Amino acid sequence: MNIQSVGIMSPGDMGHAVGRALGAADLEVIACLKERSERTRSLAASAGICEVADLETLARQADVILSILVPSEAASAAEAMANAIRNTGSSPVFVDCNAIAPSTANQICETITKAGGRFIDGGIIGGPPGPNEITRLYVSGPNDRLLQELDGHGIAVRQLGGQVGRASGIKMCYASLTKGAAALNTAALLTAQSLGLSDELHQELEESQTARLQSMQSIRGLSAKAFRWVGEMEEIAKTYAEAGVTSHFHEGAADVFRTIAESEIGHERPETIDQSRTLAETIRLLARGPRKP
Repeated sequence: MNIQSVGIMSPGDMGHAVGRALGAADLEVIACLKERSERTRSLAASAGICEVADLETLARQADVILSILVPSEAASAAEAMANAIRNTGSSPVFVDCNAIAPSTANQICETITKAGGRFIDGGIIGGPPGPNEITRLYVSGPNDRLLQELDGHGIAVRQLGGQVGRASGIKMCYASLTKGAAALNTAALLTAQSLGLSDELHQELEESQTARLQSMQSIRGLSAKAFRWVGEMEEIAKTYAEAGVTSHFHEGAADVFRTIAESEIGHERPETIDQSRTLAETIRLLARGPRKP
């Protein structure tokens, strides 16, 4: 397959960075920005992503479409693209790169293939691609080899072969540890704050859990991510349940991220985070409850 044009749905924090990396490899990168926020439009422009008028144009022009959205929008985005594929009679490769359960990936696969598109199950691990970050894109399913051309262009494409759901599955397992740990750390600090034991817990962690205390510093930036991670934790809970493992850990993690997203700092985004705010100040703000309407 000769990939010349890549469509991005949607160029948010991760999507625009992936688009920039692919554009730097002399690929045409396009996106439909209809009804997207001004922030998304700004990110797309900064990454050199070209706007097309509608999803039908995206379906016709893109050889590959990367769906990179919040998990709660993955299925509806696939439905919209399936309609565009039917309307145009095109057959792009649609890669669902979202943090979704394997069963959700299979449902989206059916949606795309019934419309005439070709489907690849994808799972992104790592931060947005950049000078010091190589993002791993795991892919699986019968068509996974079609994406190998993108390997090395800011992303490392790792084929898992086999059935649709394997790439989503590894993403779910990985994120259940990393983001699940962030939720547990936040819950512990919020509980200590409520009990009036923040200083005492901090001192104990300094003495016996210095690595964990250091990792807790990442909580300072969760205000910009939590709104995306609620749905991700729900998809992980679904994955665990379908594997015969308790879903309660990550149902609870979803609650923690929902608390952060609804807090008075939950509106922050990477470019607007107060970088001077300490961990202790962050926890105090989160403990104050939802932001006022």
